[in-house]
Amino acid sequence: MSVGTSEPVRTQEPPGRRTLADRTAAVMVGRRKLVMVTWLVLALLAAPFAVTLNGALSGAGWTAAGSESQEVREELREDFAALGAEAAVVVVQVPAKDGLDTAVSDIIGALDGRDEVRKVTDPRTQPAQAGLVSEDGRTALVPVHLQADDEAGLPEAAAAVGDTVQDSDLPKGATADVTGEWPMWADFNESNEKAMLKAELMSGLPMMILLVIVFGSLIAAGMPMMLTMVGIAVAYGTLHLITMATPVSVWSMNFSMMIGMALGIDYSLFIVTRYRAERAKGRDTQTALATTLATSGKAIFLSGLALIMALGAVFLLPVMVFRSMALGMIIAVVAVVAAALTLLPAVLAALGDKVLRGRAERSRRSEARWGRWADGVVRRPALGLVAGLVLLAALTAPVIGVQLGMPGARVVDSGYSSRDGYETMTDAFGPGAAAAIYVTTPTGDAEKVISAAEDRSGVKDAALAAEPADTGRTVVRITPTTAIDDNKTSDLISDLRSDLDRSVPAAKVGGPAAQNHDMTEALAASAPWIIALVLVMSLLMMLIVFRSVVIALVSIVMNLLTVGAAFGIASIIFQHGVGASLIGIESQGFINAWAPVFFFAILFGLSMDYQLFLLASIREKYEQSGDTRTAVREGIAATGRPITNAAVIMVIVFVAFGVTGPIPPTELGITLAIAVILDATLVRMLVVPASLAVFGNSNWWMPRWLDKTLPAFSFKH
Repeated sequence: MSVGTSEPVRTQEPPGRRTLADRTAAVMVGRRKLVMVTWLVLALLAAPFAVTLNGALSGAGWTAAGSESQEVREELREDFAALGAEAAVVVVQVPAKDGLDTAVSDIIGALDGRDEVRKVTDPRTQPAQAGLVSEDGRTALVPVHLQADDEAGLPEAAAAVGDTVQDSDLPKGATADVTGEWPMWADFNESNEKAMLKAELMSGLPMMILLVIVFGSLIAAGMPMMLTMVGIAVAYGTLHLITMATPVSVWSMNFSMMIGMALGIDYSLFIVTRYRAERAKGRDTQTALATTLATSGKAIFLSGLALIMALGAVFLLPVMVFRSMALGMIIAVVAVVAAALTLLPAVLAALGDKVLRGRAERSRRSEARWGRWADGVVRRPALGLVAGLVLLAALTAPVIGVQLGMPGARVVDSGYSSRDGYETMTDAFGPGAAAAIYVTTPTGDAEKVISAAEDRSGVKDAALAAEPADTGRTVVRITPTTAIDDNKTSDLISDLRSDLDRSVPAAKVGGPAAQNHDMTEALAASAPWIIALVLVMSLLMMLIVFRSVVIALVSIVMNLLTVGAAFGIASIIFQHGVGASLIGIESQGFINAWAPVFFFAILFGLSMDYQLFLLASIREKYEQSGDTRTAVREGIAATGRPITNAAVIMVIVFVAFGVTGPIPPTELGITLAIAVILDATLVRMLVVPASLAVFGNSNWWMPRWLDKTLPAFSFKH
């Protein structure tokens, strides 16, 4: 019958008909060796590509496709290569001005003739207006034009230049650091690799200890770790293969491992827990696996699908780096879901009763405790619902005053050459020294561009920067008085473009600051579409799965509140700096501009995780009993312990990756950890059951026409 009444849905299989779960379980049991060998071969084939992935990834992609700044970048590369707009810069500083000549000569001598160096510009031979020597004569900028086969090779060339500079002999007291876009990415790649190793070490032991405690068995505890390692290896190998066809950002590496580890352990925890529960009821291996795949397996599939759909919406952003991050995470999700639904059941079948050793009594006591908690919630649901919503709203409130910005060289920690060079440069030449604005213009209009720039507040100087090209165009370089990550610099870009649109329509404004500005604009333009798409897809999925308009709408609202509350807490930490020192970072004074859109997609997808597991269990119980309150109590009792355990492990992973990495991965890791804590406690164990109890049998209302239109789905086996 239609789900429009208080009676349970009866989705009986015809006599003798085998479900997909039955057939899958039969394959996993009957051909378990073939399944395990197939995954082993995949992992071995992927391993060489996985371990060399870091070197194949690119530091590029921080431009909005089709933007004005991208057009300027391409024009500078093609027609004004000698300008060196993307050159690495060696920042040389000496204690006294009379030692600068010697220090600069030493640096130029060390770099001349290197394979990765196309040209070195001597600042002493350049006119004063070039701005390569500081006013006090103690600091000089030595532009180094990098030589590489493609854009992906530029960070490697910059790293080699950095090594050469570090090894060069300088006068006593002199310092030399290499900064700029590509040196920053070289340092980021290095720090990124170190951070991921630290995160793995930091999270590995606590996770293993917790899994042993949860399962009471070393063999059972090893299942999640095995699945995670295989899934990540296959995901990394796939990413490496993709880099052979198209550039992939280095950022995809952190994010795919973080998501892969968290979900791999999360999903396997639910599979193993349900399988052991079914075996404890006296069912044989194949029957237990069939029931597990029909219930927890379906929830895992849907959870992965929800996250993939949410991340897929990120591809609406015309920015390669975000598409790369989304792609990396999607591949990781696909790999761990596939392993959870095939490899893990095969291994469970092969291990037989060995995986059953554990503490069954602890599980029964835990179910009783969670059952009592659920009883308390459903007895006074209105109180629990109001209290939970008020708390979530209070945590969301800081979002109102959030400040957004784009990071500069500070994405790399102090102690790295690109960060130290940046600090030295801005101290000696002003905060705008690393935020040069390049305006390409018809040669005859160059003076108009210079005049328009000089009339603007926030401009330190403006001057011709290149000889006219064969195209009849030239370049004006404008140095702002503010830093690249200052919102005033972004405002200056907007003002300059407005002025030049009227006076010199053929002029185009670009440069690093303009790239950040255009990316922020692209994010703002795409955000409503991405959010709308994620919401519509999530709503449709919930309608199909749970056959309930009320549950679908409540789920969407709950997920929005979780995302808002997590982002509100994150703004307190990362914008206002409250507790920032505890996780080893310096507050930037803003949240990264790409965080709201990108984090929304990830957080919303992850929020569907526990929502699906909890509601799937409640739906299963409801299909058996037809009573909402009984279903809520039994559903929470059955899922309370595994959801809590999975959440603790997921938080360990996210925090480990957060506290060991640069600021952007730290923002993501900590924000995800906060979201999981809120999701698994306040939302799933209080607000959701309270709302279900408040709505009662109305939870299962579904218009008959919609019920007939949507495909059938059930968690019953």
